[in-house]
Amino acid sequence: MSSILYLILIPALLPVALILFYVYINDRAEREPAGFLLFVFVMGAVFALPCAFIEPFLQSVFFAEEESASLFNVFCRNVFAIALVEELSKWLVFKLFVWNNSNFNYRYDGIVYAVTASLGFAALENVFYIASFGREIALQRAIFAIPAHTTFGVFMGFFLARAKSGFLHNYSTSAKTQALVIPVIIHGTYDFLLSEQVAMTGYQFVFFILVIVLDFAAWKMIRKGFKTDREL
Repeated sequence: MSSILYLILIPALLPVALILFYVYINDRAEREPAGFLLFVFVMGAVFALPCAFIEPFLQSVFFAEEESASLFNVFCRNVFAIALVEELSKWLVFKLFVWNNSNFNYRYDGIVYAVTASLGFAALENVFYIASFGREIALQRAIFAIPAHTTFGVFMGFFLARAKSGFLHNYSTSAKTQALVIPVIIHGTYDFLLSEQVAMTGYQFVFFILVIVLDFAAWKMIRKGFKTDREL
């Protein structure tokens, strides 16, 4: 068991824990209960499980084989058969378990809980990837995949907090929609730029530009979020 922990769980979960700790310690106005955060984290992982079956089904039914697919088809597959499924699962965790919870009472809480659900999803996904492909991919995923899921969560939480905020009550529906749509578009574009078809065009460098821009934007949103935090 100790060897399995070393080979799979530690490299899979360490980057998740570090990012989650950073987001959590910056929740300075009112720290969220550790037990409830753990529950949201676990639900993020639980809701990731159906995605492993839904995504291949949607890809096989609605989209062409990857080798013969056009760039547009590949983009749509990444947006609608992957990103939408995954981000919807995180969005549902937030709506079902966090939205009406009394602990969601500050604006920065939206980021904390959405990132927690996203990292629960990412943690389980990371365990499966490393168990399947070995520790060799752990560093790559720690640099790219885990921060990416964090970024998607930051955007989702930002808009969900806006939707819950009293002075934006009239915009609640549109903000809740943005909380799903924007992460889906970002996630789908991220995956699309990693596809083999984009690599063949020679424009894969755009992926690295996107990663830098998104990570910087998420970091700024976190910094601004806890510095200007106030009750909803």
